[in-house]
Amino acid sequence: MKRSGSLPTASNGHSTFQFDGVFREVNNKETREKLYAAQKFISGNDWSKAKTLMSELIEETEDDHDLRNVKLILQEIELYQKRQIDTSVQPAGNIDWAEVKKRRPEMYFENFKELPQSIFVLKTMAGNEQVTFVGRRILSHQWIANKIRELHCSLITASMLFGVLVDHRIQEDGVIIYYRPLLPAEKKLIMHEIVDRYLKSTELVFPYPALQHINKEEIHCPDEGWEIDENLALQLGEGEVYLRDYSVKFLKSLETEDLRLYDPACSTGQFLYTMKSALPNSYTIGQDLSKFMVQYAVKRVDEIHVGNAIEPKIADDSADVMFVRFINSEVLKAVDARSMIQPLLRSIKKGGYMVIFGHTPVLISNADLEMQVEVEIIQSVGGDKKYDGVFQYYVCKKY
Repeated sequence: MKRSGSLPTASNGHSTFQFDGVFREVNNKETREKLYAAQKFISGNDWSKAKTLMSELIEETEDDHDLRNVKLILQEIELYQKRQIDTSVQPAGNIDWAEVKKRRPEMYFENFKELPQSIFVLKTMAGNEQVTFVGRRILSHQWIANKIRELHCSLITASMLFGVLVDHRIQEDGVIIYYRPLLPAEKKLIMHEIVDRYLKSTELVFPYPALQHINKEEIHCPDEGWEIDENLALQLGEGEVYLRDYSVKFLKSLETEDLRLYDPACSTGQFLYTMKSALPNSYTIGQDLSKFMVQYAVKRVDEIHVGNAIEPKIADDSADVMFVRFINSEVLKAVDARSMIQPLLRSIKKGGYMVIFGHTPVLISNADLEMQVEVEIIQSVGGDKKYDGVFQYYVCKKY
């Protein structure tokens, strides 16, 4: 994995990808084209052709990196088919929690070479008490629709739940999860109740980092950022569609459009552009470390800066709402994410908001935010019936 300079992750213009992260790309261009063809088969609901093509790729691929990723993608396809709850399944009328507690635990193992960063813990209310559920992400609906190249997104659905967490361990080759299993109808009821009743009392946490499989270092973007082209810029935006939609809903709940909106790692600027379209009287300020990103953002925001987010280019106490979309898995290391909170808070007005989310897992939790004496946590997840799921969405008010 390249550790100096920017990462050439553009979808055109490079014969070799050097990013071993969310995109799960391969080195060989012909192999990559066949992977894309398999994804297109799935978007047309021809899973059989896709799996046949993937199996052929496994037989003919010689590059170790490519072979690992092809096998992983096929494994994710099969996992999705196994775990996806059919739309005909209706939510249970109720759950007998006393009976659930008597169920024999089951075990799930995830090798560090696979995707331990996709295991999540969901803390919420159920049966008039706090319950901790555990699960693992499966293929994103957007990947299945051939809209993004990332296998997973931030949306957590009922199909991704395993059950009630009993125990979890780390051993030398991976992670072990013990849980009391839930029925598909029970999983649907739990997710519906979270969206309907318990959003403000729920937290979603991804406890295990994304590791580079050879040396076990956390996967993260180098200082210079990513190179992008228009295709990748569109994909990055597509991965945030429902997050942008929910953010518009949040801003409108503040009941004023005269807002200074700041995004210290604004990427292509598409996010701020969407906010401005919904609230025309707002003033949008973008900043990004990557000059490649700024080239796309300059035409989409009112004000743009180049620079590291840990050094905000705006005045202290000047932003009404700051959107933090970068303290996430595969962008930063966890230790760096925690160090970002305090410098960013300085730019927010008293009574203003810090909103933290991303389409890869957020690297901090309520515990990190509660250590900040000037912050009140309003909520930790977002969700809506139309998404049929929840996602990390931390809203913090500065006082």
